[in-house]
Amino acid sequence: MFNIIDKLFSFLRQNRTRLSAKAQSLVEFAIALPVILILLSGVVEFGFALNYYLSILDATRYAARQGADWSPYVAGSYTRDEVFYDNVLGESAKFLDPSLTYGSTYQGRRLALDPDLDEVVVTVYSSCNGVLTLVGNDHMYGNATTVLTEETIEDHLVGGSPAAGILVVEIHYSYEQVLGLPWLQPFVPNPMMLRAYSIMPLRAAEPICP
Repeated sequence: MFNIIDKLFSFLRQNRTRLSAKAQSLVEFAIALPVILILLSGVVEFGFALNYYLSILDATRYAARQGADWSPYVAGSYTRDEVFYDNVLGESAKFLDPSLTYGSTYQGRRLALDPDLDEVVVTVYSSCNGVLTLVGNDHMYGNATTVLTEETIEDHLVGGSPAAGILVVEIHYSYEQVLGLPWLQPFVPNPMMLRAYSIMPLRAAEPICP
């Protein structure tokens, strides 16, 4: 008789221990779940931002490659050619928003620039025996200036090069969060400014060095 009662209480104690362990696991999961969701949503949002950044980086490369075939001077002179800067700025915008080229019926991805927040900066330098000279620059909207110092440009020059022309294309893009989750706002600004640039040799801007 006593053995039966002892086995019954032993069984109840084991069940209570199992239920207690399950309850503890549920409480721990409930505490950890918000942290997991914040981390997961942050990773997803970062993935979207990285994708946008790569797009604007590609736009700077494309515009710089196009501009490398043109001259920043009016033909037969050293007068600044406004058409050169307008064309490079335009190539950047059209790469991000192909509807500017293919019309309003374009159905693909568009990263339209915001005239109130975004910016495209085109800068041309010439270098003679390591001395950098500003040839000219232009902005699309006037919301930002170049973030590249002359030291940064000089670091990209090939050592020992007597003369060089340099074209720099920068894009400052205000990235609006795709998920827009409120718990990310304290950690990630919305919009978040993404900046990318490309530096390309510009033969037409090479000076004649003594």
